[in-house]
Order: sequence, then structure tokens, then C-alpha cells
Amino acid sequence: MVLLLFGPPGCGKGTQAPLFRERLGIPAVSTGDMLRRESEKRSSVGKLIDGLLAEGQLVPDELVNRLLEARLAEEDCHDGFLIDGYPRTVEQAAHLNDMLDKLHFPRPVLIHMDVPDRVLVGRLSARWNCPNCGAIYNVLSKPPKDPGRCDEDAALLTQRKDDTLRTAYRRLEAYQRLTDPVLAYYEEAEAGKVVHVNGHQRPEAVFEEIKAALEVHVLVPVRARARG
Repeated sequence: MVLLLFGPPGCGKGTQAPLFRERLGIPAVSTGDMLRRESEKRSSVGKLIDGLLAEGQLVPDELVNRLLEARLAEEDCHDGFLIDGYPRTVEQAAHLNDMLDKLHFPRPVLIHMDVPDRVLVGRLSARWNCPNCGAIYNVLSKPPKDPGRCDEDAALLTQRKDDTLRTAYRRLEAYQRLTDPVLAYYEEAEAGKVVHVNGHQRPEAVFEEIKAALEVHVLVPVRARARG
């Protein structure tokens, strides 16, 4: 089983991914987390990533592909996985299909989370995260119980360099320019299945809508093959 959580920055992918990791028992692979870990290493690659993210730019395909290939080669991905934040370009989508063919996985089910731009800008510029456990908060829609501190471990919250109002607009522009064609690729080239969900709801409601879609696009076909 291969699932792709797809949508613009701030649509809620990072909130949904852990829920499905628990429900399906497959790892949630976040390219954003991989890039941030590289940035924190302060290596030459990490500094390059840090500069790009600070300017609201996308990281080059070659680098993202290399990091993802290493992650999918790990043992916990053998039975399937969920990817959050990838592919972001048609080239990445084609590369992913090549990887899936090589690993004998089926074509992915792409879950597209639709959220209006005005909502996304508000979410991005008001977002804070815990540097220890990775929990994400939004001072408008999901504030921490104790302002400025994580609910889980009481660590001081930080704001990513790419979560300011100025870079929020840049990120959305870059996303729309480069990744809108990815959705068309999956819808038109029979490279996988596409499911649209309303991401402008409470996280629990989004979760239930995705579960219902998976029942149709993943579980039913699997049961049909088993009966055959």
C-alpha cells in the first residue's frame, strides 16, 4: 500500500500523517522532516536546504530524491508507506513511479487536501512547532494550552524560518507553479488514483473523510482480489 498526502503548504498534511501511521501500521515518511533534519546537521547540504527554505523556495529534485530513496530502503517500509510532502514536481512523480516499480509496489493513492489560499496563509504565518517532539501548533486554530510551550513536553515553541507571512506567499506561489501539474499527471496519466478531500475542516473531520475514501479506493479492491 502506498499513500500520498498531497496539497499546498499548511493544508494539514503533517497533522493527518501520524493518525494514519497509527491506523494502518505503516510508516509516515515526511520529506519536510527529512529536509529539516539535514538542515539541523549544519553540513554543506544542510546549509543549502536552510537557505532555500528561508526564502520560500523548493529544494532541488535530485537532493529530495536521494534522501527519499534512502528512507524507503529501510526495513519498516517493506509493507508499504505513506508519504507526506512528495512528489512536488512531475519529475519527482515519475521518479517515484520508477521506485515503486523497482520495489514491486502498486501505484499510489493520492489524497489531495483542498484548502483556500487565504486560509493557508493564515495557517502558515501563525504556525509554531516543538523542536523536541515535532508537534505543530497554530495560534489561531490550534494554540498550545500554555502559550509558547509544547503540550507534550513543555519545551519552548519555535517558528520555522519559512513560516512568516512574507515567505508564506512565496511558498504558495512556488507550490502552485510547480506542483499543480503533478495533480494533472496523476489524474490524466493513470499513474495512480486521486482522491479529493475538504481540508478546511476540523482535523477529525478530515481524518474521517480520508478514511471513507480509503475504504473505496484501497480496502475494497484488496478484498476483491482476495476473493478472486
